Amino acid sequence: MPEEPTTPENFSPLASLAVKNSLYECNMSHTRVSPKKHTFSYKVFMFAIDLDHFPKIPLLSKNRFNLFSIDNRDHINTDPQKSTRQNLTTFLANHGTEIPTNAKIILLTFPRILGYSFNPVSFYYIHSHNGSPLTAVAEVTNTYREMKLYPLGTPDTEGKFNHTTPKNFYVSPFSDPNDTFHFRLHQPATDWTVHIDNLTTGKPTLLSSIRSQRKPLTTPRLAWFALKYPLLSLLIIFRIHLHALLLFLKKIPHFPKSTPITERGL
Repeated sequence: MPEEPTTPENFSPLASLAVKNSLYECNMSHTRVSPKKHTFSYKVFMFAIDLDHFPKIPLLSKNRFNLFSIDNRDHINTDPQKSTRQNLTTFLANHGTEIPTNAKIILLTFPRILGYSFNPVSFYYIHSHNGSPLTAVAEVTNTYREMKLYPLGTPDTEGKFNHTTPKNFYVSPFSDPNDTFHFRLHQPATDWTVHIDNLTTGKPTLLSSIRSQRKPLTTPRLAWFALKYPLLSLLIIFRIHLHALLLFLKKIPHFPKSTPITERGL
């Protein structure tokens, strides 16, 4: 696959949106609007990692144990012999999107903490070599450690993604796996916002959002976040099960894991 040349003709005013390694301190919220209302929110942090330039700081490692780590096994792992970047490139090519070999790929994700990880959702932002947004992919993982990738198409003139797609995936026992996802993603700049709405027959039933601010990825910041957000991954999985219990007590309709999934497109 040829590299994309960097010339004044293909330079984009959105190039400054291609961020470097950093942290995002996030407020995540979930609002169930039907059949009964249920809302909760919590604060977390996520890493923004350049897949070609992994940061070299003492408290963070790649594919090995540390206080914080990013591990290929937690992401696109269709071929364990290949890197996350290689597997992502293959996935996009299989879905009709060829990306330049010199494209810049930023992964926004939760880290492993002391070797434990649970990533309910991660995002890949792909930019051209000069920083122009090309495409993005959402990576959704359920509590059974099953994963599904959602290509989000091409951005608008502001670099934003607005994409609706069949879910075709069992995410929650309180949402039909045959529902639809509506993704709305901003580029990760100084601020970063994501909306993921679950639609049932075209109507929103669950609204999820991430609103965050970029922070420098430094050793002191990571040490502070380790204290501010202790055992982050365990808290995420605990909250998921706690609110599943609350939804059960509210008698929200339940979809068993055996619910048939009808693969479909829009």
